Amino acid sequence: MSDLTFFIFIFAAIAIGWYLGRKSGKKKGAKNNQHHALAQSYAQGLNYLLSERHNDAIEKFIDALEVSSATFETHLALGNLLRKRGEHDQAIRVHQNLLARPSLNRISQQKAQLELARDYIAAGWLDRAERLLQELVETSAELRNTSLEYLVEVYRDEREWAKAIHAVNLLHGRRFKRLPGEWAPVQAHFCCELAEEAINGKDYLSARKHIDAALNYDRHSVRANLLLGRLEYLLGRPQDAIKVLERVPKQNPDYIPEILDLLITCYEAVDDEQGLEQYLGALLREHPSNSVLIALTERIQQQSEAEAAAFMGQQLALRPSLRGLGHFLNLHVDSAEGRSRENLALLKNLIDQLIASRPHYRCNNCGFSGNQLHWLCPSCKHWGSVRSVKGIEGE
Repeated sequence: MSDLTFFIFIFAAIAIGWYLGRKSGKKKGAKNNQHHALAQSYAQGLNYLLSERHNDAIEKFIDALEVSSATFETHLALGNLLRKRGEHDQAIRVHQNLLARPSLNRISQQKAQLELARDYIAAGWLDRAERLLQELVETSAELRNTSLEYLVEVYRDEREWAKAIHAVNLLHGRRFKRLPGEWAPVQAHFCCELAEEAINGKDYLSARKHIDAALNYDRHSVRANLLLGRLEYLLGRPQDAIKVLERVPKQNPDYIPEILDLLITCYEAVDDEQGLEQYLGALLREHPSNSVLIALTERIQQQSEAEAAAFMGQQLALRPSLRGLGHFLNLHVDSAEGRSRENLALLKNLIDQLIASRPHYRCNNCGFSGNQLHWLCPSCKHWGSVRSVKGIEGE
């Protein structure tokens, strides 16, 4: 438990003790005995807290603090604090305790139900959260939009993409306060998820329908165009795939590395080596990146290794990078002999290990890093924020 949380609990404990002591002094008979018992729970809870038996302390404070309209927000705040600390079972107990009190008014019960749904989401019990949130969507005008937002999270984590799309559309239909444009890219990603599932299942007609829907939500969707390029190639139309893929650098040059493998395959399919080299050269001038540099160097290498090595050396002088240096050394290893060859191979191996130890992708929102592209950041759950790493160790 952090120092801040500790002092919050101390403050709460003192406040509860003062409250119970004050009431105990005013009440007589059976009610006085009841308040005396509550005061004992408070005192025992404080002892647990001071001896760092935090779970026992929480249990006693829950018992000591009566549930009423006056203490409802305190219970709610305690449950939320427990959830943030990862103590999901305790948070669930607090919010279930609130729901079990018929004396609370309708709005308070619905607030407790929403927080319980959030507890279930945090604990990974998505089916339970879904049921509670669906009920709130139907019964609570005040919490409908908030419940729909959390339902979108649930459907996202359950990979129920069609349901997620429907939930977001309901938000728009109810004049959701945030601009629809903030949700449009998210909707496009949901459609792209459906398109990927359709492509993997060889249902190309459905895939095109979902890609079209994604582009209707977000006409600048890089992911939708990547999928469309892949679909055109699978349908035997490499020239059309080239046209689609070449839109991506204009939309977002951060995703240039993602188009290269398929783009090269498509140019090879239409037997246009010259067109490929010209395009890669233009791309390198407009949007310098190591992936493009290496791809272009490999095309030059097919004609002349010496020219490829000279070209790579010139580019490294302009933009030093580990990946470029590794490829440059690779061009020289085969032509070297004796000790020079051994030294170059050793250096190349060290650079390869260094590159392998560095992440290739990083989330611009939370800093999560890894070696594969995630359209949905696994850490912060933000769509489209994971990009190729830039600089000497990246692109």
